[in-house]
Amino acid sequence: MKKYLVLIERKPSFTGSYIQGHREFLQSLREQQVLIIAGGFEDQTGGAYVVTAVSLEEAKSLVNKDPMNQENESIYTVKEWNAN
Repeated sequence: MKKYLVLIERKPSFTGSYIQGHREFLQSLREQQVLIIAGGFEDQTGGAYVVTAVSLEEAKSLVNKDPMNQENESIYTVKEWNAN
């Protein structure tokens, strides 16, 4: 399994309407032992999390299910991360 860093940048149009669903999504990833770490940025501009997946495509497919990953809410970027 590889690690993938998911960067989330809030857009100016961010409403916060999907935060609860986002938290529940992250909790389900924790329970599946897919989520390694997650957290918001201190300045409230977004956050990041790290997941494990077989491929970048699988990681992106997983991230597309995040309720907060909405066109008018946030920008999601997924990168393979060679972290130990």
